[in-house]
Amino acid sequence: MSGPKAFSSWGRDYQSRGLPVAQRLPCGTDSPASSYGGWFRHAGGFTLVEVLLALALLAALLAALNQFVFAITEASTRNHDRFVFTQHTRAVTRHIDELLQTAANRARASGATAGTPAIAELRLPGGGTAELLTFDLPAGDRLFSWPDKPLPEVRCALAWRPDEGLVIYWKSRLEEDFATADPRMTVVSSFVTALSYDYYDETLERWTNEEAVQEDGTGAYVSPRRLRLRFARNGQEIEEVIPLSVNPEGLPVY
Repeated sequence: MSGPKAFSSWGRDYQSRGLPVAQRLPCGTDSPASSYGGWFRHAGGFTLVEVLLALALLAALLAALNQFVFAITEASTRNHDRFVFTQHTRAVTRHIDELLQTAANRARASGATAGTPAIAELRLPGGGTAELLTFDLPAGDRLFSWPDKPLPEVRCALAWRPDEGLVIYWKSRLEEDFATADPRMTVVSSFVTALSYDYYDETLERWTNEEAVQEDGTGAYVSPRRLRLRFARNGQEIEEVIPLSVNPEGLPVY
């Protein structure tokens, strides 16, 4: 009976003071009220320092992401540009090789040497002459733009011009003004920066590269064994080689 009386007297003592029991609980840092109250106050919002710090971190992340995307795009563009340029050089080289093979095979099949790839003197558009690699195409080529109906038996010459690049001079032998008029000109590739000739010395057994065609001891032009095309674009340089076979008659040119 002493317990209930003591509790009753304790309650009456608080009531006599006019204070609720909750206000008499301790409010230190270890109390439940203090802990929950601090958590609710923190969850209610962020301080200015926290907001500024979050913005700084977000800006740094976006800058790093932007730099990464830019680097990936630049690398992809550079690789694509290199790929396209390489494809162009190979296509030009393959097409010129096919033209020379067609001329050589046609000359071999007809049993005549006329029209086979060889060095000859050619009159240039605008005056003057040059020693160039000439050849005949029986049906012309898809690159030639005729002013009228296309004609067969087209005489061609491969040359390089500083302002145009790799060009082909051409004119049909069936045209009435073939002997007097200048040949037409078609640009094959403006990325070609040089056209040179490879000669092989049978005596010394060595190769030499020449920028101009060579002559023998009698003054006759010597046909080169290979052509070299140098391509350049945006700091990229590629050199392609086209063989000019001089196999004995009766053997195919490969």
